[in-house]
Amino acid sequence: MKQPMKLNTRIYSIIIFIILLAFVMYLTQTQYFQQFSHSQQNEDLTKNWKTEAASASSVSPQSGPSYCLAYDSNDEFSTKVNMQASRTLGYMKKEVSITDLSKKKLKPSGCAAVILTVRDLSSVGNLDDLASYADQGGHIFLTSMPEQNDAFYRLYRKLGILNAGNYKDEAGVHLRDEVLIGESGLHIDDRFIMNTVMQVELDSSVHVNAETSAGTPLMWSIPSGKGSIMVFNGTMLQEKINRGLIAGAISMMVPDFIYPVFNSKVVYIDDWPAPYGNSIDEAIYKTYKLNRHGFFNEIWWPDMLKIAKRYNVKYTAVLIESYQNRVTPPFDSPSDSDPNGLIGYGREIIKSGGEIGLHGYNHQSLTMDQGTSAAFDYQPWNSVDDMTHSIQEAVSYAKQGFPEYTMFSYVPPSNVLSPEGREALKAGWKNLSVIASLFPEDATGISYVQEYELAKDGIMEMPRVTSGYEATPFVHWAAASVLTANGIFSHFVHPDDVLDSERNKNMNWENMYKTYSEMISGLNERYPWLRAQTSMEAAVDMKNMLTSRISVQQDNSSIKGSVTPLEDESYFILRTRKKVGNLSGCSADKIGDGIFLITVREAEFTIHLSEA
Repeated sequence: MKQPMKLNTRIYSIIIFIILLAFVMYLTQTQYFQQFSHSQQNEDLTKNWKTEAASASSVSPQSGPSYCLAYDSNDEFSTKVNMQASRTLGYMKKEVSITDLSKKKLKPSGCAAVILTVRDLSSVGNLDDLASYADQGGHIFLTSMPEQNDAFYRLYRKLGILNAGNYKDEAGVHLRDEVLIGESGLHIDDRFIMNTVMQVELDSSVHVNAETSAGTPLMWSIPSGKGSIMVFNGTMLQEKINRGLIAGAISMMVPDFIYPVFNSKVVYIDDWPAPYGNSIDEAIYKTYKLNRHGFFNEIWWPDMLKIAKRYNVKYTAVLIESYQNRVTPPFDSPSDSDPNGLIGYGREIIKSGGEIGLHGYNHQSLTMDQGTSAAFDYQPWNSVDDMTHSIQEAVSYAKQGFPEYTMFSYVPPSNVLSPEGREALKAGWKNLSVIASLFPEDATGISYVQEYELAKDGIMEMPRVTSGYEATPFVHWAAASVLTANGIFSHFVHPDDVLDSERNKNMNWENMYKTYSEMISGLNERYPWLRAQTSMEAAVDMKNMLTSRISVQQDNSSIKGSVTPLEDESYFILRTRKKVGNLSGCSADKIGDGIFLITVREAEFTIHLSEA
């Protein structure tokens, strides 16, 4: 009978070492451990932001012919539209030349395109020069409904108008073309979209790109000699949330138009993790027989993770330590804090590829203004020092749960942040790198409204665009508009929307889960090219794009570009009616009708084009 083979101690040791090494290698490949390693990398990166920001321009324009904007500084409407067009072209990194028509006349010769934001065409100057510019191959975009005066009637046939009637206020928009990327055929029949439009009869050579819900032509294009003219027959382009129409119109009007985008899909969960306690909510208990803690732990959070996994979402969850309204020290050890919840949920956030950020020590917005605080039934802070101490406590609280993890992103409670509060944040939190508040304009003037930019103190201003668990008409429109102009989807939800019948519109969680799933699923169907990113991941790439120098040279058969410096990859949208041929230093993916996502992987790239 054979004796069993015996392994000596050395062989056992080698086997154990190999097993342990394999286990360590496996761990280092998991998202949980990768996020911790990224923390140190991001700390090093953001230190450089602060030194670069003071001397760097956030949006460095490319070389080439200027896009000529013409407005009237004495006309408030014209000034607003001009600002929206200027911002849009700035993000596109196009060279911009601005003419104030109240001081001098427009000289269109040599312009890459002319964008007129005046309604009174007599202010433009020599209309024959303008018409000649288009006939010789130029492109003109009229961004607002023109006034019917002598100048208009000298030019109206050139605009494709046979007969001009009365003005009328009309709601809604129907996109007959893919003016907004991924949204051909979109019909928003809602009164948040309102335009004063001219009733018109158009020439047969006109191509209508969009109309109101009532069917009045809202945007159209017409050939003009070797060039073209685009007309927007409305008044909505003065609003920030409609910049996508400006981006769409210009990129459809100018042949082979290419511009950089961020290519990010970012979803925030405000107030998570947070101390929600063990209260009984009648509607929740009736359905699930669970208290508040049990519902969030056993139902809501697992469902949110399912959606993230199914639809490729990375959550950036911003924590609250306490819901007490204390605004004076001491701030340590609030009685309602939930360190176990922070650790438990925090691990799952990180494990799923997400990010933990800060919402605040509590939910009192960082402002000392009594009126602003009262608007939310909050307590105003007494001093910058008090705000600073509260931030220090919240950062310390997070460090106690995750000693090796560094937070970088901040979301202001109720999207309110005063200049004093911003200084307190920096004083109490050395690693603050991203502030994510709101993109849309706020009529009340209370919200911290942002542009996408690297501030002079090295903090990325990275606003959110939409919110909620349902793709309402406004959410759908706003998301599509910003995606077209900037290539970013930035959205946020609140866990406690489930508990508030006014905020959830009397929907239970089952219905909210359904509408949220449909919203993210629909987004993925229309924009499958978007990259799921955390707040900090998006900020790193955004900073690189905003501060890079982009140069583009074009002719009828090619686009040659450079990105300096190129960090990893850069992304561009190309609109063209030509066939995309050989590529160098980049790839091209068709994402719409004549629309391509260009992924640049080398500092210099070439796109060859031929007639389709």
